Formats: sequence, C-alpha cells, structure tokens
Amino acid sequence: MSKIKIRPKWLRLTEEINALDYLQQAHNFLLHTEKNPIFWKWVIISLYGALYGFAICALKGTNYHMVTFETKKGLRKLITFDEALRRCQNINQMRLGGTRRALSLSDGQRESIRILEKYYRNRFIHYKPLFWYIELHDVPLITMDVLGVVRFLALSGGLYVNLNKNQRKKIKSLIFQSRHFLKKSKLYQEATLASKV
Repeated sequence: MSKIKIRPKWLRLTEEINALDYLQQAHNFLLHTEKNPIFWKWVIISLYGALYGFAICALKGTNYHMVTFETKKGLRKLITFDEALRRCQNINQMRLGGTRRALSLSDGQRESIRILEKYYRNRFIHYKPLFWYIELHDVPLITMDVLGVVRFLALSGGLYVNLNKNQRKKIKSLIFQSRHFLKKSKLYQEATLASKV
C-alpha cells in the first residue's frame, strides 16, 4: 500500500494577528445582534480578546518577557488583563514597548471596561448554572467605549507592533463599521435618547 504524501498546512499566529482576529469576530457577531441577542455574548468575549491582545501588542516591545512573568514553578505566564491595562496607562511602560503616548481612559471608558470584563465576559466564560437576564441597552454604549480604546492601542504607533498597512487599514475599517452599525442600532438609539432625559 502506498502512502499519500500530505503537504503540511499551517496556521500562523502572532499576537497582532490574534488580536485582529478577535476584532474581526467582534464585528462579525455584532452584525447579528439585532436578529438574535445571544450574539452579544460573542461580541463581548471577542471584544475583550481584542482589547487584551492589542494591550499586549502595545507593551511587548521586542521581548515577550516584557508582558510575562515567571511563576514559582519556573513557567512563564502572560500578565493579567488588569495589569496590561494598568501598564498601558503608564508612559514609561509604553515607551518600553516603542509607543510614544500612554493610554488615557475617560471615567466612562474605565467603567465600560470594568463592566465588560467583570460583569459580562468573566460570567460568560465561567458560567454558573443560573437564570441570567441581561438588560441590553447599555451594551452598545459599552461596546462603543471599548472600541475607542482598542483603536488607540492597535494604532497608537508602537514601533514594535507588527501590523502591515493592510492590517492597519482593516482595523480602522472594522472599528468604523462597528461604530456605524452601533449608532444605527435601535438599542443604541434608545439608550442615548434615554440618557438625555
């Protein structure tokens, strides 16, 4: 019996490609939210991945040790989400990653990130058996805030963020399209109208 030679097929991932994929998936899921609200779960999980991923990209520089730490057992682990965001707000940390500006969060963005991570994402990932009703009007507003932070981290000009021209264009386009979709959504319009009253 002769053996068939199969050419290897590889999946190539970098931190940048991974973060960009999360952003792409957040956008893809967002487009389905008006027909089926379960897609908000996937928007939140993907948006968190994009935010965390681009924070790591902004900080890593040329040495992955910049964004990892050694455990007692000698293993290297990625810094936490909260630690990554804390470092992104420190100009000295951002300069080590090759970026000229630190992340500056508004109170609204800070609260949106907290809710995204602690209230939604962590509960989706570590789901406990329960009935959970989620009032969705705040979710598009949170998404808008977080997209602004993702945009800064992805495109802030870090010397060591390895994104080519097409990838940068894609990030801008995905964020623009996502914001445009959100602004036209019924949930967003109702939420912004209610906040003005």
